[in-house]
Amino acid sequence: MRGLPYTVRLREFTLAEPLFDILTQIVRDQPDIACFSAYVWNSGELRRLLPELKKLLPELKIVLGGPDATHGDFGLSESDFVVKGPGEGVFRMLAESGLDLPGGVYEAPAPPLRELPFPYRNTDKAALQGKLVYYESSRGCPFRCAYCLSALDKRNEARFDPALATDRRKLYSELDHLLELKPRTLKFVDRSFNAHPQLAQLIWDYAIRQTEACEFHFEIYPDLLTEEDLQLLENAPPGRIRFEVGVQTVNSAVARSCGRNSNWQKAKAALNALRERTALCVHADLLVGLPGENYASVLRSLDELASTFPAEIQLGMLKILPDTPMLQIAGQRGYQWLDHPPWQVLKSDALSFDEVSRLQELAKIINLYWNKGEFSTNWQELLSTGHKASRICLRLLQLHHQKSLTLHSVAKSTRAEVFGALLEA
Repeated sequence: MRGLPYTVRLREFTLAEPLFDILTQIVRDQPDIACFSAYVWNSGELRRLLPELKKLLPELKIVLGGPDATHGDFGLSESDFVVKGPGEGVFRMLAESGLDLPGGVYEAPAPPLRELPFPYRNTDKAALQGKLVYYESSRGCPFRCAYCLSALDKRNEARFDPALATDRRKLYSELDHLLELKPRTLKFVDRSFNAHPQLAQLIWDYAIRQTEACEFHFEIYPDLLTEEDLQLLENAPPGRIRFEVGVQTVNSAVARSCGRNSNWQKAKAALNALRERTALCVHADLLVGLPGENYASVLRSLDELASTFPAEIQLGMLKILPDTPMLQIAGQRGYQWLDHPPWQVLKSDALSFDEVSRLQELAKIINLYWNKGEFSTNWQELLSTGHKASRICLRLLQLHHQKSLTLHSVAKSTRAEVFGALLEA
C-alpha cells in the first residue's frame, strides 16, 4: 500500500476472542475496505465473521486472500474480491485501481522477493516486543512433498545473494531492525531454510554473534546439514537457535510415495550430531496418514526418531489440503478426511479410523511426557536399556485410560505420579 492514497489500519485478533468483540472493533473503525487472510487455522472463524460484518456494514468491500480463500463459502457478495496465489502483486494491482474493478477472483504474478519492501517499522515495537515475529529470507521450496502447499509452487528464490556485499548489508540491516523490536522469537518462515546453504550459514553466523535475548527459529531439511554447518552451529549459545526438523517418516518407500526424497540414515546422523555437538533446541516432526504407511510403520518412525532424543517430538496428523497433489492421491487411494478445515485425515489407505485416533492420542501423550522435558533422564535410561518409545507411550496412554485422566491440562504432580507408576511396573 506504500505511496497509495489510503489510510491503513492493521488489526490483529486471536481465535480466543469472542466474535462479538471482533465485530465491535472492526465496525468502530468504519472501514471502506476490509482485508483478511484465510488459513487452515482461521477460515472457520472467518466464515462466521464475514457474513455478520456484511450485515453491519453493507457497503463494505472485502478482499479475501490466503491459502484457504478459494475454498468454501465466506458469505462474500458479487462486489468483493478474492486474491488467489501470492498476494503482493495482485493486491497492489487492486489497490492501484481504487478497488473499482468488478468483484471476483483475481490472480497476478508476485514481484521478486528481493524487491519487496521490509515490512516492519520502529512503531511496531510496542506491539511486537516479547512476541514471536515472522521473517522471510526465501520463498518456495526445491522439494515437492505432495501434502505441502509449496508442492505446486515453482519458485525457489532467496531474498539475498550472499556473494553480493550490497545484499549482505541489506540483510544485516533488516535483521538489526528486527532485533530492535525486542522479539522473544524471530521465526524464519522459509519452507526449507537450509536449501540455500550459503545464505543459511550467513544468517546462522549473525544469530550466533548476537547478544540480544532472542531465539532464532528455522525450519530445516536435516539431510542437507553438512560438517561445515555443524562446525558453525557448535558456536551457538544455549537458547539462541531452535530447529524445526521435518522427518515425517523413516520409511523410505512411504516418503517416495508422497514425493519426498529423504534419507533417514543421513537425517538420523544429523540429529545425533546436533544433540551431541551443539546446544540447539531441536523440534522434530512426524506425520500420521502418509500414503501406504501402516500403524506399525508409524510406531517404528517414532521409535527411530526418539532414539536421537530431540527436545520435542510432534506426531502430527496429515491434512488433505486443497491445491496440493495430496488431494488427488488421497482420492485415488480411498482416503477419508474432514470436509472442512483443518481437512484432517480420518482414515488412509493403510490406517483405520481407530488407528488414526489412537495415534492422535499418542501425540498428546508425547506432548505431556516428552516435550515438557520433565522426564528426560528417565527416557534416556529406558531407551538405552532397550525399551521402545512407542511401547512406553502406549503404556502411558493405558494408564491415563485406567485412571480416567484427560490427555491435556494434566497437573505436573499427576504426570509425575503416572510416570512413576510406569517405572514401577
